[in-house]
Amino acid sequence: MMTDREILIQLLNDFQAIKDAFLQLPEWFSLAEIAKDKQMSRQSLRAKLLSGEFEPEVDFKYDGHKIVIARSAVPRIRRKRQ
Repeated sequence: MMTDREILIQLLNDFQAIKDAFLQLPEWFSLAEIAKDKQMSRQSLRAKLLSGEFEPEVDFKYDGHKIVIARSAVPRIRRKRQ
């Protein structure tokens, strides 16, 4: 049986591993990647971004002619039919 101290140390190590993995994710994702992941069309996702729910240059931005989406905005993107 683990002591309280050992449990806390294990939790701290687990948390650090999760944090390290999260920090390795890119800060920006392409619209196409997110649309595929969320099972939306690129056009639907683009319309959702431009509808006013998301803030330009914070939640998404243009990289040349492509739209990229901030990592922080991805959890707020839902399927249109949900």
